[in-house]
Amino acid sequence: MAEQATTPQNYIRQSFQNPEFVQKLWCAEDVFSTILYHAVKECSVNDNNSPLSICCDYLIDYVCVYFIKKPSDFLYIFQDFKDAEEKTIFMNLYFQNYLVHSTIIHALLNNPVIIEMIGNHHDWIEYPLKYRATKLIQNAPIGSLTTADLFPTKLDLPKEIKDYLLSCAYAENKLAETDIIYFKTNFARSYEMLTQAKQSKK
Repeated sequence: MAEQATTPQNYIRQSFQNPEFVQKLWCAEDVFSTILYHAVKECSVNDNNSPLSICCDYLIDYVCVYFIKKPSDFLYIFQDFKDAEEKTIFMNLYFQNYLVHSTIIHALLNNPVIIEMIGNHHDWIEYPLKYRATKLIQNAPIGSLTTADLFPTKLDLPKEIKDYLLSCAYAENKLAETDIIYFKTNFARSYEMLTQAKQSKK
């Protein structure tokens, strides 16, 4: 690593608009996670408008867009994160980055083991699930979507998220027949309301 970069803050400053240096950081397993942890703590999303926060934002964006290629990369990133809050902030920044490829998001949502290892998924999983569901519902044939398509069934999720996703699919007639039964059994109120709304349109 560069001689002048002796603290996380110095590494972060040196990484600004310096892709070659960021690449070296990514390969430095002994320091990368700690540096990114400090970048998340001091980025602009934490109401930090210092010159350093601009460098933090750059490093986070670069990592999100260029280095995360598979779900297990999140585990590499988080190995030295000390607090769950910083993990949540990073995950939310990742999913809200318009340059992140949807195939990586889908691969993560289909991997409940990695999700559990990341931890605190209740704090960050809602947005990507809704984003994916919107795309699925738009493109799916009538009556083709299952609960497993809409959310990881092996994962502990709030009932409100399941209700929302199933309601969206049912409202657009995209929910498979067997999963309509699941929806009716477990979310009767939403099912009845949507069924009545459909009937009133006929």
